[in-house]
Amino acid sequence: MSRTKIIATYGPACEQDRTIRAMLRGGLDVFRLNVSHLDPADLAATAKRLRSIAEESGMPLAILADMPGPKVRCTVCEPETFEVEEGTRLSISARKGVSTPQEIRVPYPYLLEDVKVGHEIAINDGMVLVRVEKVDRRAQSLRGVVVRGGPIGSRKGVSFLHTTLRIRGLTERDRRGLRAAAQGPIDFIALSFVRSSDDLAQARRILKRAGKTEIPLIAKIEQHEALDRIDEIVAVSDGIMVARGDMGIERPLEEVPLLQKDIIARSNRAGKYVITATQMLESMTESSRPTRAEVTDVANAILDGTDAVMLSAETATGRFPALVVRTMTRIAAVAERGIDHLERLRLYHPDRQAAEGVEPDLDDALAHAACRLAVDARLDALLCLSFHGSTARRIARYRPRCPTYVLSPYEEQCRRLALTWGVEVFPFPEARPTRSGRVPSPDRLIEPMVKTLHRAGRLKAGHRVAILAGVPLDAPGGTNWLRVVEI
Repeated sequence: MSRTKIIATYGPACEQDRTIRAMLRGGLDVFRLNVSHLDPADLAATAKRLRSIAEESGMPLAILADMPGPKVRCTVCEPETFEVEEGTRLSISARKGVSTPQEIRVPYPYLLEDVKVGHEIAINDGMVLVRVEKVDRRAQSLRGVVVRGGPIGSRKGVSFLHTTLRIRGLTERDRRGLRAAAQGPIDFIALSFVRSSDDLAQARRILKRAGKTEIPLIAKIEQHEALDRIDEIVAVSDGIMVARGDMGIERPLEEVPLLQKDIIARSNRAGKYVITATQMLESMTESSRPTRAEVTDVANAILDGTDAVMLSAETATGRFPALVVRTMTRIAAVAERGIDHLERLRLYHPDRQAAEGVEPDLDDALAHAACRLAVDARLDALLCLSFHGSTARRIARYRPRCPTYVLSPYEEQCRRLALTWGVEVFPFPEARPTRSGRVPSPDRLIEPMVKTLHRAGRLKAGHRVAILAGVPLDAPGGTNWLRVVEI
């Protein structure tokens, strides 16, 4: 299996139990439920079913609910799909009604105020590009010329490339989705079309009212406003998704590779989850083999430092959902051989971070020391005793060469490490507080930890390991305890 985590999108192609089991055996870590295509009312039931299948198979599985966000779309088209040619004139109107080859209707009330002459409008994932030549207030429409022709169909996305729309960060569907996610076994929530930290703050308030403040929020970076505020968004999110689909519409395509590298690096420095998504193995929606370019794309994202790679249509509607997961796992496992572990230790050394203006952190320094020790002492594994997951995430930043095993007494916490690079998680009820509320000391747990991993076939006599924890164990955020043990 790969140490990079694999996310797959649930859909009609992988509804059958046997397909889900095959995907789990192939290396699937996280199922993505796309609320754009799934009624929020069905979210909890779908998540419970997937979790039940995973538990019956004896395999871990986390669930990510992906909110649709404030995406602007055209109305229903008549005919259902039509082509517009380069050089033709086209009207774009905010009026209700059916879109036609002569007039595209977009239900956005501030269309004439926010869009100016010279602005460009992308339709259908950027396949069609229209340049605005006139704002016709009398006809309540924009007049433009098609500079890139292509197909337009019902409810296709519309992007405004040179303006910031007056759209609230969370739609009513998002709010219903968040409330539904709080009621079901959801481990992560992704927010689409994030523009600022305010969007995440709104979502947290909804989750707080539902009593689920602990669910991590993943900010999808796809809008030009998000790129302008990337440090602010990284700071307040739990993780980042590099959503290259709409990003490649909002910004020139040739800029996307460098933007991806920059966002991954910023997320790594901040110790946040980072997911790379969109068209990673797109050809496998129909083909049983990926293209060479796709394989290279996946490998480069892993070498850049992504924690997880995501499959979308490939598993939701594609012909080979289980095969594509196995293929992604194989690509990731080989790409990981190219990770320069020593360079990661140098790049994220606490001294270097301090020189860049990042406050020195004792917890990070200890995690760094453990990973350095893994190299110098040729350790066979790093063990993390974790109540809240922070120690494991600190370790993952440095991409240690040896395996990282996390033992946690809480099932939810085990699942929420499913996006953390390189960790394998084991339930460890021995660390639970006693009835009186007393938490065991890490020293007393060393022997049962070793036994748990020995039974699982991960450790054997003669292995030398480093064990990390935060003391007291139930205090969030601290990593301040380290022991080296020879089995």
